[in-house]
Amino acid sequence: MTDLIRRPLRARRLAAAILLAFVCTANVSAEDNPELEELTRIKSFIEFGLGVVDDDSRRFGRYRGLDEQGGYGVLNIDWYQRDAHDDPDPSYTRFTARDLGLDTRQLRIEHGRPGRYDLHLSYAELPLTRSGAGSTIFRGVGTNTLSLPGDWVPAQNTAGMTRLLSSLQPVELGHERRRYGLGLDALLARGWEISSKVRSERKEGLKTFGAVIGNSGGNPRAVILPEPIDYEHREGEVALHYFDRSKQFEFRYLVSLFDENQNSLNWQNPFAAINGWSASAGYPTGFGEAALPPDNQFHQLSAAGGYNWANGLRLSADVALGRMTQDEDFLPYTVNPVLANSITQALPRSSLDGRIDTTVANLRLTGRGNARLSWGASWRFDDRDNRTPRDEYVYIGGDSNTQNVAANSSFRRFNEPASYRDSRLKLDLGYRFSGNTRLTGALERRSTERTYSEREEADESNLRLALRHSANEWLSGSLRYEFADRDGSTYVGNEPFLSSYAPGYTSGVPGQFENPPLLRKLHLADRERDRFGANLTMMPVEAWTIALDAQLVDDDYLASSLGVSETSSDVFTIDVGFTPESRWSAYGFHAIETLSMQQNGASIRGGTRVEDAVDPNRGWRAAHEDQIRTSGLGIKVALIEERLDLGFDYLRASSETAISVTTGTALTATALPNDFDRLRSISMQAEYRLRDLWSLRLRLWNERYSSTSFTLDGVEANQLANVILLGEDSPDYDVNVGVISLVYQF
Repeated sequence: MTDLIRRPLRARRLAAAILLAFVCTANVSAEDNPELEELTRIKSFIEFGLGVVDDDSRRFGRYRGLDEQGGYGVLNIDWYQRDAHDDPDPSYTRFTARDLGLDTRQLRIEHGRPGRYDLHLSYAELPLTRSGAGSTIFRGVGTNTLSLPGDWVPAQNTAGMTRLLSSLQPVELGHERRRYGLGLDALLARGWEISSKVRSERKEGLKTFGAVIGNSGGNPRAVILPEPIDYEHREGEVALHYFDRSKQFEFRYLVSLFDENQNSLNWQNPFAAINGWSASAGYPTGFGEAALPPDNQFHQLSAAGGYNWANGLRLSADVALGRMTQDEDFLPYTVNPVLANSITQALPRSSLDGRIDTTVANLRLTGRGNARLSWGASWRFDDRDNRTPRDEYVYIGGDSNTQNVAANSSFRRFNEPASYRDSRLKLDLGYRFSGNTRLTGALERRSTERTYSEREEADESNLRLALRHSANEWLSGSLRYEFADRDGSTYVGNEPFLSSYAPGYTSGVPGQFENPPLLRKLHLADRERDRFGANLTMMPVEAWTIALDAQLVDDDYLASSLGVSETSSDVFTIDVGFTPESRWSAYGFHAIETLSMQQNGASIRGGTRVEDAVDPNRGWRAAHEDQIRTSGLGIKVALIEERLDLGFDYLRASSETAISVTTGTALTATALPNDFDRLRSISMQAEYRLRDLWSLRLRLWNERYSSTSFTLDGVEANQLANVILLGEDSPDYDVNVGVISLVYQF
């Protein structure tokens, strides 16, 4: 039904685009004499025509608006009107429109007087179509209540759901953004300027959500749901500036408002009641409920200033004070009326009453010792003070059990209003040995403090060196090196576990940990980083430019027995440009990037967690490697000077992911298949000038894409026993696009 509606709409848009193009062209004065135009005049143009897509592909069409087979209108406009250069009070107006025949259309109109004010209004649409042929068993997709078909057959696992496959209906995942913007910049008096802008964005569509009903490690059942997207985000900003040769300052106010039009998602439980659930939690009376993103606000006031001394010394500083708040009403502990009757300890408050105060400050002093030496010193402070109240919540697990208020209940949880404070001090020097050689270096010290974290304090030292040299006019290069070392306070792996659960529960857990004690989180672990870089640019003859670049990064997580222990990234690139004469040019590039990671883990059972955490026989190791290759070349040539231009572009990209897993003797592992992505894109363009003001454009474009993913391919909706999936596939397509258009310049 959706396709039947969209295709006639698209046809009408095509016709409207062509009609508007002819109307605009008819209104352009043909009496203008191009020979009398001023050399500084910006030429306006209108482009209109037809495009054709030969196949449906949601992956090809994402962000492009070309997801459907068929024709579409081509309409692009850039109209510019400016008063004569000798007008005592000139004004200008500019209107631009892009892709008016597609769902990616953009419009902008601007009007102003140079040196006095500029007013601009904009509109844009940005669709995102998610690839894959997903299906769902639920009815009511797009609303906040999802129900099962009337003939649904429940079971405790997917194998017994005899109506699952026959109940599936296609679901189109993706969303569309509509953005509106308005801005004004004005010069108030000499040196004083005010700027303001507002933007509103509306986002609608569907995305996936993992919905769970259950309350322990053994009885949860899950289903992948189509979650509705329906929100509005509004931003506003106003700033007052002052500047002259020696001093500058600014005051700014920013506001961000987020509104979600649906505050929850409800779904009927497709599973029959199982052990550990209340009978009312199973089909048909069982429902689950989850909160959608809450309404929230952010306000910020900032001030910035700078002063220049005659000797080259400059001091600049800025500070910004902000506040984030969120007071959306809580959902009840459960949507199940039977389970709600068991509640004896109510929610501690009606809403989170969330609040985070932010402070960001920067201070920088720069100067020159002499003509060869430059230096700088800077300090940055970033503080996020979480003032959200901390309370105990005795929740009901996955809408499936009665409330357990016992002192040793695992359902007694505390929210953790984590705060963050980061400060950085940086010193940098630059010295020019000669006119062609320059050495720069920087030393940075960073200190970070966190609350409710495994590591309360982390310190990082960073050293950067760079040497740049130009041997002559055709040969130059650079060498770069960076070393960073991060460590900090004692790593307490079970701190979040102890602070988020009630003591009555944690005291009875063997070892008092949730994750293995030796596990280290990536952003908190001790780390040593080495980064090397080199660049070489050559122009052996005037027509050729060759650039070579290499970058190697190696990270060692020295104290991480469990978790990521090592990562590396190697990137090699070559770029070539060839311009033998003004009539034609060519380019080419090739890049290879290799990413690797070593990861260690442990398989821990509930009854023997202490022993399993340190048992090498229950350990495992995963080696990840991704290799990405990208190549491209293109040619542009004026085949007939001032009459016919031709262009050709070719792009090829590929990536391959390999994961190798080895285990201890108590575990077994099956080899995982490699995943890959392949992309090839070829396009040809031609522009022929029919007359002085008219041109004919032609573009042919083919793009071919293929991919594999062992997490999607061949995985049906009922593949897993305890989870109902969407049955998506890896995207593959081979799409051709042809466009023919007329361009009128005036």
